[in-house]
Amino acid sequence: MSNNNDEQDFDFDVWKELAHSDPGTYFAERRRVIENFISTCPPDKQAVLRDLQGRIDASRAMAGSPNQSVRDLSRMMEDYLLALSERLMALHRETSALQSSLRQGLRGAP
Repeated sequence: MSNNNDEQDFDFDVWKELAHSDPGTYFAERRRVIENFISTCPPDKQAVLRDLQGRIDASRAMAGSPNQSVRDLSRMMEDYLLALSERLMALHRETSALQSSLRQGLRGAP
């Protein structure tokens, strides 16, 4: 599991077995793979990703069960997608208003 192509070589069954047989190693490897991924991202995004991962880890720790963790994380993703959708709609409104203003400006130009 310690190669540089972790995301390409992901084998669910291997990770599942490791989680059951050696949880300490599982969590250490999980942390390493996540950190390796974050380190490949642009430097200005890394702090945001680490913060997000921290919130995910905290949510998982407080969930009490894997099923509750999945529900909580699904809600978190839904909240992020809703916020993204709202931002996209606001951007669309602003773009439409700008296009309308430009068209009006062109019509009123001598």
